[in-house]
Amino acid sequence: MRRSLDHSKTRSGERGFTLVELLVVIAIVGTLTALLLPAVQAAREAARRIACGNHMKQMALGLLAYHDAYGTFPPGCTGQRPSAGFPNGKRIAWSTLILPFIEQQHVYDMLDLSVSFDSVVNDAGNRQAIRVYLCPSTCRYLEGRDGDTTGDRNGNGQADRGDYWGCIDYGGCYGYKIPGQMSTNNGVMIYEAAMSLKEVEDGASCTIAVCEDSGRGWVHYGLWADGQNIFDQHGRINARQDNEMWSEHPRGVNAAFCDGSAHFLSQEISEEALRALCTRARGDHVETDSFQ
Repeated sequence: MRRSLDHSKTRSGERGFTLVELLVVIAIVGTLTALLLPAVQAAREAARRIACGNHMKQMALGLLAYHDAYGTFPPGCTGQRPSAGFPNGKRIAWSTLILPFIEQQHVYDMLDLSVSFDSVVNDAGNRQAIRVYLCPSTCRYLEGRDGDTTGDRNGNGQADRGDYWGCIDYGGCYGYKIPGQMSTNNGVMIYEAAMSLKEVEDGASCTIAVCEDSGRGWVHYGLWADGQNIFDQHGRINARQDNEMWSEHPRGVNAAFCDGSAHFLSQEISEEALRALCTRARGDHVETDSFQ
């Protein structure tokens, strides 16, 4: 008589997993993964925020090195000519002028600053994606941006003039728009004026030079070579993604200060305190121990 086989045991006599037990194990692994995933994502974002802060620190030190060399910070934009209320002309950016001071001399040497930033002779230089100018957390892009560059702007599959130009996730601080005042050039990075530390009367440690303004493309002046990558603040941090303080770090932005330091600013900071940080000589003051 043929003996029936016991399928619940292996050839060695040991009992194997039943289907129910296997499903229970899978459920436990899935639950642990769900619990660990937010912690892993938070750790990754913390690392990206630190990397972004390091970028800010490099720019802050580059601005100070420029000041040591020339006696002033670079102008926010130089080579503009007012026309119908908007600047045009060469539009050389602060972020172009500090290239030699952030270990990007080779890119600086590719540029001809005697002509407009978007002249054909500057095309090769403008196509350099500079890591220091990019926040690793940025993923939401406005019109005119594809990753770290402008991408193929007309979608014809060719590298035409203006295609694949390097973007920037940081902007020079033009100032804070105060209600009732037409001009907002009360910051450090303004048109055609190079500010010295003496002119930062509110204190170098309490005045922002550069801040996160991420995700912009060429349509929104988000090119490191374009002198219009400066912004004036109108309200709270992370309120709008268009020439305002904006980042994809949770609850704040990184900023570079005129004393060479970099700090993380909470988006809960009051508008009064933010206005004091964005302006250079209003006689207001913010305690630096509130920074992160």
